[in-house]
Amino acid sequence: MKALYTFLLGCFCVGVTLAQSDIASVEYFFDSDPGIGNGISVDIDPDVELLDQNFSISTTGLPQGTHRLFMRVVNTNGSTSMYNYKTFRIYDVPEINTADIVEAEYFFNTDPGFGNGNLRTVSNATNMNRNFNVLTGGLPVGTHRLFFRVKNSDNEWSMYTYKTFRKTDVPDTNLADIVEAEYYFNTDPGLGNGTNIDVADVSSLDENFSIPTSSLPIGTHRMFLRVKNSDNRWSLYANKTFRVTESPDTNLADIVEAEYYFNIDPGLGNGTIIDVTDVATLDENFNIPVSSLPIGTHRLFLRVKNNNDTWSLYDHKTFRVSDIPDTNLADIVEAEYYFNTDPGLGNGTNIDVADVASLDENFIIPTSSLPIGTHRMFMRVKNYDNKWSMYNHKTFRVSDITETNNASIMAAEYFIDVDPGIGNASALTVSGDIIDENLIIPTFGSMAQGDHFLHIRVQNADGTWSLYDRQLFEIDGTLGIQTENLLEINIYPIPTSDYVNIKTPNHVQIKSMRLIDMNGKVVMQLQNQFEKVNISNLQQGVYLLQITTNNGSLSKRIIKN
Repeated sequence: MKALYTFLLGCFCVGVTLAQSDIASVEYFFDSDPGIGNGISVDIDPDVELLDQNFSISTTGLPQGTHRLFMRVVNTNGSTSMYNYKTFRIYDVPEINTADIVEAEYFFNTDPGFGNGNLRTVSNATNMNRNFNVLTGGLPVGTHRLFFRVKNSDNEWSMYTYKTFRKTDVPDTNLADIVEAEYYFNTDPGLGNGTNIDVADVSSLDENFSIPTSSLPIGTHRMFLRVKNSDNRWSLYANKTFRVTESPDTNLADIVEAEYYFNIDPGLGNGTIIDVTDVATLDENFNIPVSSLPIGTHRLFLRVKNNNDTWSLYDHKTFRVSDIPDTNLADIVEAEYYFNTDPGLGNGTNIDVADVASLDENFIIPTSSLPIGTHRMFMRVKNYDNKWSMYNHKTFRVSDITETNNASIMAAEYFIDVDPGIGNASALTVSGDIIDENLIIPTFGSMAQGDHFLHIRVQNADGTWSLYDRQLFEIDGTLGIQTENLLEINIYPIPTSDYVNIKTPNHVQIKSMRLIDMNGKVVMQLQNQFEKVNISNLQQGVYLLQITTNNGSLSKRIIKN
């Protein structure tokens, strides 16, 4: 018979986010695309920017062989993502083995034939879960494969399992102290011919050195460093790439003039003048008229001049000019709603409203007729000029009715990013059967710039803690050099299945890093400078990567797929 696969998909193929809009629906198909909207729908958690769920996908009906599963998402604006896919294979389910294992053997690289491998002593058992010491002394240096198989009491051999490994020379153990160190730039002058660094006799070297670069031309360079021990042996070199740039002049002169322009630079001094007082720095709000600009996207540029007649580099901002909509002076006289599919203007379910200029009421909308799954509710209004508004909508989910919690909430607490443990987070003052109030959560100035998660959980009168709720928020950096330096840190690729690369400017040094999962648990910590992080052993999902540098801290969401 055929194997029926059930796929548990976490971030698979839904590590696609559609900008600035929540995911509304997901569909999948096998092998051939039936067209957008014609795939098999999957129930999802509504109104999320990133989908991190497990789905059970049946493969019943597919023939034996290799297939591809495709999946794509649609956001609340109706935009469809590119699909992602996974290749898998359906094959016959082998017969169930009821005979005990009585023999095991292994071999390297080439199969010597059943029973001709290196035998291992095993006891009669239905399955084997043991550690064996396998000798590799006779193998040459290089890459090899170890194969292993077992035989049952019916004299039937299993398929082999295997592991690829590499045998390398055993390096000599260094017991001699470091007595000398040298560095050089770009080209190796030969052992002992670099620039000497004064070091004490130590077994390992962990010091800061000041390396002059004044003789180097502007551009990209590499610095190499190596050490020699008391046995007169040189180590391999370590290296670092850096860039020498021109030192900008220090500005000691006041700002005396400012100008702006749109889209195209008219030349220094030819922009529109802004009246400013003589100041060392400029921190003011200006009203910039845009009435002369056509509808569309534009860029505003601004620069200043000091009393040495030197112009600064420009700063800029992108913005959009759009039509001013007609002002509605007619009262609302009718409202209607519908689910999922538009029945046409005036054909939705009517809502009784009074004649008002604006509608700000609570309505009870029955959903008992809807099947379990994800849905969208649309609402629109009509004024007494017989004009219908654009619809507003909300994505929601109908689910099975769970047990009712009759115990009042007695305690609540919150934490940001890292869970200190139940009962150890910051307490919130609450009372009643539900929480329906605005909570003021303080954030502190030392928080890392970037993404953070606020977690809230509650405890009822039965002493049971709820699963916490989670809300993403962002800490913006203050305007300044440190913020700009942090923004230059490049973290890629996202999503990834193995390594995350971290590229920093030459003047930014990483001191430490930690990785936090969506349960608030720190799953990885690293110290000192590094350029990539191996996350291949982590589960699929969303994590917070928090980096501490000599210029401040950065927190960024990453996706492990």
